Amino acid sequence: MANGKPTLRDVAAEAGVSPMTASNALHGKAGVKESTRAKVLAAAKKLDYRINLTASMLKSGRSNIIHIIVNEFDSPFYSKLTQTLSREITSRGLTPFIEQTQYSPDAAEHALTSNPFSGQLFDGEILHATGLGTNLPLAKLNGGRPLVLLDACEETPTVDAVNFPNEEGERAAMQYLIAQGCRNIAIVGHTFVPRAKLAHAQNAFALRLRGACAALLDAGLPYDETMVFEGGRSDEGITAGHAIAERIMAARRTDCGAGAGAGDRETGTAGTADFNDASGKITGRSIETTDKIPAIAFDGVCCANDFAAFGVIRGLADYGIHVPQDVKVIGFDGVTSGTYATPSLSTIQVDLDQLAKFAVDMIVERIERGEVNDNSSNAGNSNDAGTVLPPSRATIGYQLVERESTTAII
Repeated sequence: MANGKPTLRDVAAEAGVSPMTASNALHGKAGVKESTRAKVLAAAKKLDYRINLTASMLKSGRSNIIHIIVNEFDSPFYSKLTQTLSREITSRGLTPFIEQTQYSPDAAEHALTSNPFSGQLFDGEILHATGLGTNLPLAKLNGGRPLVLLDACEETPTVDAVNFPNEEGERAAMQYLIAQGCRNIAIVGHTFVPRAKLAHAQNAFALRLRGACAALLDAGLPYDETMVFEGGRSDEGITAGHAIAERIMAARRTDCGAGAGAGDRETGTAGTADFNDASGKITGRSIETTDKIPAIAFDGVCCANDFAAFGVIRGLADYGIHVPQDVKVIGFDGVTSGTYATPSLSTIQVDLDQLAKFAVDMIVERIERGEVNDNSSNAGNSNDAGTVLPPSRATIGYQLVERESTTAII
């Protein structure tokens, strides 16, 4: 060891590989077996070998740093997403750099263009596009660096993209509620969009609405503005839960006045008296309004994410409406176990590990080919015979997880 400091050759000798293989493993390059990469990383750790970033960048033109841009840090979903991406990036011998936008297109533009390290330090960027709209020319802002968008949901992708199973996952959630016997099902997520206009949905919540709508159509069940409630956060879910409860209460009053089974989708006028829950108990909450409330005996709620679903359950409980006995509720994302809530939440659990692998594969391939993204002014530059790969798109898998919010509690 020169001057007592370990060198790349020392790491290679410790791992039993060539210096070139050790370098490729440490820099996350393709073509290195995972078992070999693990040996090299272990050897580097044992010898306390540190990559000289400045020298490495001067020699290779790369930093091996991947910029991750998400909407926020302080929610379980984004915490899990950044954790999974960081783990995958680190496993390739690369370094993650994480930034948040707080759902602001201006902050996203700043992260791509005005970050002190933009254009100098990052080899590529992974950006979660939900909430940023479709008007921001993201692919043109990052100086041509390899870029992967998460959940961009463009009909024709302009850059590499990895999407959630928005439409198919929510369709499965709605089909599951229908199979459970639900017939009046509320949808919480995107604002109401007429069926015909859903054909060109290009954001995650609109695609989830389209999936839920399709399942209702297949089952011959209604879809209209009285059953769709906006909500992506838990507080919005609580508000939606209250509105759903008021419709249920209006239907119960209609039933009491017109006989059992009457008025599943009637219009009732809210009063100020306390109401009975499904078991006949008097609840402690009243609806104080003179507005007419649609009387719908909702028996299911299909939510666009888990946080809205938890809010809905709380909102229903405020009116003495029980889940799943009175109303079954299902969420989407599955990033929390759901076992700490009462009742625990049934959900569409998406495969974030697969998302991370797809996204990092796309980034690494572009970096290895020396490509810039196809929408930059330098498009066409490549170390691979001057060709540029067209944008790739992948959709991750999911599984439906049944818990107490949709099944009978024994």
